[in-house]
Amino acid sequence: MSVITTSFSDFFAGANVVLTNAQTQPDIAAALDAFGYDAAALQQGQELLTTARTLYDAQIREYSEQHAATQAFKEAVNQADKSYAAHRQLAKVAFKTDAQRQTDLRLNERKPLAFNAWHEQARHFYTALLADSSAQSQLARYRVTVETLQAAQSQVTQTFALNSAQEQEKGEAQNATQQRDAAIEALCDWLSDFKVVARIALADSPQLLESLNLGAIT
Repeated sequence: MSVITTSFSDFFAGANVVLTNAQTQPDIAAALDAFGYDAAALQQGQELLTTARTLYDAQIREYSEQHAATQAFKEAVNQADKSYAAHRQLAKVAFKTDAQRQTDLRLNERKPLAFNAWHEQARHFYTALLADSSAQSQLARYRVTVETLQAAQSQVTQTFALNSAQEQEKGEAQNATQQRDAAIEALCDWLSDFKVVARIALADSPQLLESLNLGAIT
């Protein structure tokens, strides 16, 4: 996109000064009209500014929603993993001499750090336990009830849903950035052409050029 050498707020403020004064000061409007920048042409610039500002606001909102979704996801994973880690440790004690269940519950594997692998391991752990009434009876000794396992399974399931929501928000935020950048580029291009013509149209009126925050032709 076109390079903006100031902050977005300064860029929008500067564009607003240019367009407002070009449209509201009769001497400037008349000089510009003589070079093809009539009311309709200036309105086009105004619409580009409005669109760019709208998409700028939308981009900020989308990233805010992304950050909120990411935070909710992280908190859910932390909570689910806390339960899962405790249940794994208790299962290791309960089934320390049961090679089959150690394998079936993947107790001999490391607990993954990457989310997808972690989720699949945890999902399988609870699915297998909830299908094994004998294993449930052995875990009951450690006050791990079927209801506790079901609640923990729901936590794991929720993390997947929240991860999907987070990824959706990431995509929407990236799309909002692309739309914002395209709108700002269109406005920059319009302003670039306008400023060249304005300097020519107002070459003999430096005070009017100053009203547009433009210097003389160099």
